[in-house]
Amino acid sequence: MMNAREEVSKHQAAKVMLRDFQEKQFELQKQQMAGEEITPDQEEQLQRLFEVISVNPYIRELFEAEFAFSGLMMQVNDALATVLDLKEEDEDAEEEPKLEIPKKKILIPGQDV
Repeated sequence: MMNAREEVSKHQAAKVMLRDFQEKQFELQKQQMAGEEITPDQEEQLQRLFEVISVNPYIRELFEAEFAFSGLMMQVNDALATVLDLKEEDEDAEEEPKLEIPKKKILIPGQDV
């Protein structure tokens, strides 16, 4: 993930595209946290922007790395919660928790990833 971030930072166009997307995403998050509804038009606009920037190979690689990292962190949290008795285990499950890195799953219309 760090390598992917570094690659994005080396390419000005990718850096600007990602910054614009993150700013728009942050605006919508602030709006939502303020109790304001996000309109379907705003959601669609963000989705279209995501589709556009995902075509950039440096940004796509970063998104894929972030997705894998996020999945790994969820598994670590689940394992810690189980070990610390914060989460109930299935009575039938006697195996140790297994950490699996999720496969890349960025969907781009018209392309298989």
